[in-house]
Amino acid sequence: MTTALIFDVANVIVDWDPIRALEGVVDAARIDDFLTSEVFWELNARTDAGMPLRDALVEMDDQAPQLAEIYRVYLDRFPLTVSGPVPGTAAVIDDLLAAGVPCFGLSNWAKENFNIARRANPVIDRLADVIVSGEVGLAKPDADIFRYALERFGLEADDTVMIDDTQENLDSASTVGLGTILFSSAVQLRTDLQARQLL
Repeated sequence: MTTALIFDVANVIVDWDPIRALEGVVDAARIDDFLTSEVFWELNARTDAGMPLRDALVEMDDQAPQLAEIYRVYLDRFPLTVSGPVPGTAAVIDDLLAAGVPCFGLSNWAKENFNIARRANPVIDRLADVIVSGEVGLAKPDADIFRYALERFGLEADDTVMIDDTQENLDSASTVGLGTILFSSAVQLRTDLQARQLL
């Protein structure tokens, strides 16, 4: 029986898209080169796992100097990547809390700028606790972050469901015994939670 829920943040609670930091100031072809670069996504994963953003910029200068200028723009304009709340998720969380269902957060996010997510959707601060990957040095889909979350939150895997918009993360969560819900919209999430008799 599910007794607690863990929510991803990016594209579950807040709407995040890296292209917003670059549109209007970087040529479209160069944006495409940047956002399809393996180096960018590798550095994004490493900053999620705790690498300081200043070190990531040094790495970009070293590995892909042709993209370093764009990466600086991306970091400087990062607040624009978050447009605001994902519609409806805050209402679902508030209804869960009103029903007495413990709700937590587990986000892949650099430690230096998670405050942007908090400002974009204040429901984050109504969660019982939130793990920011960049603060703990672990990131999804590493199964260790799910083990860490269960220990820190004081939860049992069999009684807990992870809600995420990325199947790879959910596949990893399931290996440690967590239930999973693949998020596509708040409407879909509410339906799934009603089916589990949590709402």
